[in-house]
Amino acid sequence: MSIFINNQIHNNQSLLSILFGKKTKSAAVSRNTNCGKRDTVTISSTGKEMSAKKVSSGRAYNTKIDSSIDLQSYIDAAKRSNEDAIENSGNGINAKVASYTSVGQAFRAALTEKYTKLVSEAKSHTNPENYIYQKYYDTGFEYYETNLSDRERQIAYNYEMQMYKTGKINGVNYQDSLFRGIEISGDVVDGDQIQFGRQVVNAQISNILTQSGINTNEIPETCKFTVDPYTYEISVDGVGQDLKVAMENALNVDDNGKNLFTHIYKCATQDGCNSTQVSSVSYMKYQAYQQVYTFTSLKLNELSEKNGTYYTEDGQDVLSVVNTAIDKSDDVPKDYKAQMKAWIHELVSGISKIGWNNVPDMKLSILFGLNGLKDINQSIIWQYDKSEMGYDNKEWYHVI
Repeated sequence: MSIFINNQIHNNQSLLSILFGKKTKSAAVSRNTNCGKRDTVTISSTGKEMSAKKVSSGRAYNTKIDSSIDLQSYIDAAKRSNEDAIENSGNGINAKVASYTSVGQAFRAALTEKYTKLVSEAKSHTNPENYIYQKYYDTGFEYYETNLSDRERQIAYNYEMQMYKTGKINGVNYQDSLFRGIEISGDVVDGDQIQFGRQVVNAQISNILTQSGINTNEIPETCKFTVDPYTYEISVDGVGQDLKVAMENALNVDDNGKNLFTHIYKCATQDGCNSTQVSSVSYMKYQAYQQVYTFTSLKLNELSEKNGTYYTEDGQDVLSVVNTAIDKSDDVPKDYKAQMKAWIHELVSGISKIGWNNVPDMKLSILFGLNGLKDINQSIIWQYDKSEMGYDNKEWYHVI
């Protein structure tokens, strides 16, 4: 989700600009589009004025409350939260350690403020529930809200009753009157959280290398990380031998390789990425290996392949070993053991029938340089480009 506030922020600047001070690609459609994770939102001050109903009389308390709420303050708070999360992301690779504050969270907080105020006013009346109903649906009621569309009225009633009964609201509906003038735009890529994760991982890698005495400003743009799908070892290419060894020693600690692999995979498998590094069959091979190894510590690529399965040196069918391990495992709930066995059997049998050596290993590579990580062999590049032109000329991603 991305948002724009036209009277405070430049046009075509997305939520990433607002939440992280960066620019991102966006595309515009109408407000009536169903909003979801891929939406971009534009708030126009003139749109707010034009979309408000023109009324000559009657009460407009809801929209008065709307005007008292500073949406920009909620965006600023989300921005500070995300910037702090990136800055304090630590010295190990793991995008999940930093919590992303989304526009939905920011605007839900704004809606909470609005309906807390409305419910507080409702509680000043003898029968709050009756008052809430009448103010939205009884045209003869002295507190009837005249300055709402039918849809806004329905949304406001539902939200206010939720807040009155439970002390909270459910979800964010951008057709609430608080968001008049908002344009919701669908973008081909759900980029905000992916790009946040990229910034987190960039910061973590920079921290790791810097603490190891490596000057990241001197790393050439030809530097490439490749993660082995079985050992999760990170290999570094495109740099001198001494730097290669130093970087590999610094990076190959704890779960850094596994988490970098996961990050590259996530960025390569978003809609529209069309990565040539990932295929369904290579992913099946990767899963088969990792699941068998997790439960048995056996490495499929070291076992004998025949009859649609794999055998250990002493002649045990690896699937039998897996079954026994799952039965003994406390990590798999009893009700899911049969399902887990069936899934691993399917993976192992599927790869064995094709042939282990007939399926490419899903080694994942990514460039690393002054600008941080840069995806390769895919249509969407999740890279934050530094520019000599200044802060406002940075872009988060582009589509090839």
